[in-house]
Amino acid sequence: MIVLKGSVPIAFGGNEQPAAYGELVSIGGLNPDMNKKLSAGIDSILENKLSVLKSRFFLFSILIAWINF
Repeated sequence: MIVLKGSVPIAFGGNEQPAAYGELVSIGGLNPDMNKKLSAGIDSILENKLSVLKSRFFLFSILIAWINF
């Protein structure tokens, strides 16, 4: 599931140029190679569709196992 919210004030790197923050939550099945592929795909969408440079995007990855679910 992907949710995009526009018009949300965000300061990233000390300024308010277009930026993005994302959370990737997994119940398993993700590994470093898959994370790289997902990050590259998300980066491409953000840059090409929303003009958010990859240097202005942060993706936080959470594995459910980390929180003892």
